[in-house]
Amino acid sequence: MEVEDLLVLKNNKGTEDNRVRHMDYGVQFNKLMYERLISGGNITLFSPQDVPGLYDAFFQDQDKFQELYEKAERMTSIRKKSMPAIELFSSFVTERKDTGRIYLMNVDHANTHGSFIEEVAPIKQSNLCCEINLPTKPLSDINDPTGEISLCTLSAVNWGVIKDLQEMQKISNLAVRALDELLDYQEYPVLAAELSTMNRRPLGVGIINFAYWLAKHDSTYQEPNLALVDEWAEAWSYGLIKASADLAQEKGKCPLTMQTKYGHGITPNQTYKTDVDELVKHKERQDWKGLRKQLKETGIRNSTLMALMPAETSAQISNSTNGIEPPRSYVSIKQSKHGVLKQVVPGYPYYKNKYDLLWEQKSPQGYLKIMAVLQKYIDQGISVNTSYNPEHYEDEKVPMSMLLQHLIMFYKYGGKQLYYNNTHDGQGEIDINKDEPLDDLPLGDIDDDDCESCKI
Repeated sequence: MEVEDLLVLKNNKGTEDNRVRHMDYGVQFNKLMYERLISGGNITLFSPQDVPGLYDAFFQDQDKFQELYEKAERMTSIRKKSMPAIELFSSFVTERKDTGRIYLMNVDHANTHGSFIEEVAPIKQSNLCCEINLPTKPLSDINDPTGEISLCTLSAVNWGVIKDLQEMQKISNLAVRALDELLDYQEYPVLAAELSTMNRRPLGVGIINFAYWLAKHDSTYQEPNLALVDEWAEAWSYGLIKASADLAQEKGKCPLTMQTKYGHGITPNQTYKTDVDELVKHKERQDWKGLRKQLKETGIRNSTLMALMPAETSAQISNSTNGIEPPRSYVSIKQSKHGVLKQVVPGYPYYKNKYDLLWEQKSPQGYLKIMAVLQKYIDQGISVNTSYNPEHYEDEKVPMSMLLQHLIMFYKYGGKQLYYNNTHDGQGEIDINKDEPLDDLPLGDIDDDDCESCKI
């Protein structure tokens, strides 16, 4: 019932007693809400306590949710408010655009295309950086053994330095084995975090240097080679799952393996939103049939294996571009609590005309298509940003219709979470002549968006 007030908490208008401007929060949607938007219908607002079972069904059973929702809409005995779906979505998009930091989560996709059986281990929330999808349960006190705090141990594969796909299995195997050892090595100050980690053994292996990888393969964000992205993502995903399945044979499966789809022989490329097939034809080049048989027989060591996290300062060590994001300039200043570092995009002398810089892109449409193809093979989520340069639009204003179009497109292709909404304001950006010597290149903005919760 309070959604209209909650959406404007970060808005600069209003007084301090009705605003919480420094809090980051996300808004959760599902299929029914998008259907109402597309059909021009209304969304009805309820208080969850007035409609028993509705909140749980929101995450666990979309058909049950719709049944309870429509039944409640017909009831005259409970408080409710009906408003056009376009107004609610427009309000969300406006606040997301104006603040840049109101996030989105499509809870149905996070569950139906997630690692866990949603009826027994539903995903109810994500982390600040919007790439982790793990079950959580509230705690009655700090020592409550029935509560669940989810931790995800992260790493990433540097696609930019892989010469061919034959290397992917070896690298994936190394990543999984190294991270799995860390789960037993590290200490857990809260019991609910330790029990959850030991029972589920979740990992999140991501991708870094993706922009460099695109440049090396003569592809861009605006016109991506989606077939190539699909082929590499399949090999990467297969390698990680295979490594964990092999580890389960050696060391044993995680105790709650049967709460995962993996435990039933189901892999992410079986649960993805099939609309993605419009972008790239579905193929199975790896031995998925054999792997699914192995998973049924031996289970999985790690309940999750993939998550595409932001990688700002983390990418410095290998001189990589940030995760799956396009660079904002050829030379950037990375700032963190550890200091300041000037970083040049990898392979600049050879690929300076191949890089697709963020603010050169007319819209995030090509980027969102890449995310859709990657998400097909990922059991958790992707920290997806939407970015707009007003210079590419009439009167330098990004139309609401386009913002909504991209929101619907993101849902259509199975998107789970959206992180930042970036708008180019021209501050600190410097035009660079690609023919200038490398030493003469000016610097772009200081890049300090790193999230402490997502270090790899």
